[in-house]
Amino acid sequence: MLSDVLHRHGATTSAILNAAHLAAPLGAGGAADRAVLAPLGVDLDRLLGPATATLDHPAGREPLLPLGAAKARRHCARLTPPLGLDAQAAYEAALRLALARREREHRPEHLALALIALDPGVAWVLKTANVDRDALLADLAATFPPPRRNPLLTAERRLALPSRHRDLVRRYQRTTGRAVTSTDALPALIRG
Repeated sequence: MLSDVLHRHGATTSAILNAAHLAAPLGAGGAADRAVLAPLGVDLDRLLGPATATLDHPAGREPLLPLGAAKARRHCARLTPPLGLDAQAAYEAALRLALARREREHRPEHLALALIALDPGVAWVLKTANVDRDALLADLAATFPPPRRNPLLTAERRLALPSRHRDLVRRYQRTTGRAVTSTDALPALIRG
C-alpha cells in the first residue's frame, strides 16, 4: 500500500536511485549544498577534496532524560555496520510520530511520513526525482490517517499536539544537526 502511493507520485526505485547517484559522493545534503553554491562560483567538491566529513554537524548533547540515550547512541556506533545519527534520528522521529498519533504499532508508513515531512536530504532527492513532496505527503496522510478510537483519545491528541510537535522537531534537529524541511506538515499528520 505504501509502495502504491510512492509509485503513484513517481517515487519509483529507479528515480530514487538516479537521484542518489547524482548526490554521490557527498550525499543528498552535500548535493543540495553543491547546487546552492555553484551559481556563486564555489566548487564544493574541489574545496572539500577528500575531507567530506566536514559537512556533517556534530550531534548535540543528549538531554538527561530519557535515561540511557547516550548509552544507546554509543551502542549504535559500535554496530557492524554502524547505525549513524541520521538513521537514528529518522527512526526516532517515526516512532515519536506513531506515539503522537496514538498508534498501536510502529509501521513503515510512519518512517515515510517522518522522512518526507522532516528530512532535507529526502526533500532534495524527491525534488531531483521530480516528485512533488507536498502532494506525496498529503496523499500519504490521507492514505494512512491517525486512528479514530474514541473521543477521549482524539481530544488528548489535539491538546498535546503543540508539545509533541515541538519535541519531535527539536529532537530531530538536535540529533541530525540540521534544520527540518517543514514544520507545518507535522500537526496535520498528528491530528489527522
